[in-house]
Amino acid sequence: MNDNAETASSAQPATALPGSLCALPWIHLATTVDGVWGRCCFDSTNDYDHYYSQADEPVFRLVPEALGCTPASRYARDNPDRVMGVDEAFNSPNLRRTRLEMLAGERPASCRACYQQEDLGVESHRVDMNRRFAAEVDLATLTAATGDDGSLDAVPIYLDLRLGNTCNLACIMCSFPVSSRIGATAAPRWLTASINPFREDEQLWTWLKENGHSLRYLYLAGGEPFLQADHARLIALLVSTGAAAGIDLYYNSNLTVLPREGLMPLTRFRSALIAASCDGVGELFSRIRVGGAWDQFVANLRTAKDYATVWLDVTVQRDNVQALGDIMAFADAEGVEPRFQNILQYPEDLSIRALPDHDKELAARRLAELTAACDRAGRADLVRQLSRVRSYLLS
Repeated sequence: MNDNAETASSAQPATALPGSLCALPWIHLATTVDGVWGRCCFDSTNDYDHYYSQADEPVFRLVPEALGCTPASRYARDNPDRVMGVDEAFNSPNLRRTRLEMLAGERPASCRACYQQEDLGVESHRVDMNRRFAAEVDLATLTAATGDDGSLDAVPIYLDLRLGNTCNLACIMCSFPVSSRIGATAAPRWLTASINPFREDEQLWTWLKENGHSLRYLYLAGGEPFLQADHARLIALLVSTGAAAGIDLYYNSNLTVLPREGLMPLTRFRSALIAASCDGVGELFSRIRVGGAWDQFVANLRTAKDYATVWLDVTVQRDNVQALGDIMAFADAEGVEPRFQNILQYPEDLSIRALPDHDKELAARRLAELTAACDRAGRADLVRQLSRVRSYLLS
């Protein structure tokens, strides 16, 4: 990576945008549950889980390529020169450098998760985001407005906020610090199981109050977003300022709980979508989403449909790849769409690529059958998603 973004070559794009380009560095910022800014949720510089397995409290040093950290996070103490609010993070040296690298046709190292999938012939999050925002964001204009140093005179229109790690489940593919329930037995003695670096982050709340009208997309995850202590505060702020009417609200929720304040406030947003984590039907659901009750999930799904669009967000993994047909049948019966966009990569032993050859063959055959059935039914998006799963399985 070029360590001197100030002297990098001009960021003005050619007539055709480079093939390595992703829309997100021009419109988006993400947070982790413990307060690290990221380019997106796949940013490879945001993995610090190893700190939380140490018996003695370590120095929470950010890697050089990370964007920065929030003021009230544990990282702020050990990285005082890299503490940032939204505006600073959006034009941080490393995000500016990422834009310049993409405009030069390079593949930023921090974005390697997407490029690695693409090299395997699998559609990546980058490709999905570019497709999703193609009709809504004029990327050519944004790249043309990018300064020679990679800066952009704008605010992000898309935020991924994870307001803490409070969660009621201990999913088999999850870990601490993402889930406080896992932290109840896994947190080191120098730290509590629950983490919330945003409650005291007045800089963030002031930014949201002053800039909420610029937001168009807000993604809430966790932890479990409906259990976060500041969930109601966030929704009330956006509704009271009138910003909600211009925002598409997107939850990634296990939907085994509903918000204490109810779901009615969601109707004040331009749209509200709940991607309900569902990795199996009946017993398989509870085996993967440990602590979740299938009957409660179904009841909450039916309630949520009155206030928001709901789809089933499936984490495709070793234990459910041969049961995707059951999830599709349940989704059809409930009148919701299943999504197979999230293919588990870690932990590696739970990946579909870790299956024995015989099981891979069975899964590939079943996926081909499901894909053919979706093709006959004219469900092109599911054909694309299932084909992607099969490509990853056999890659």
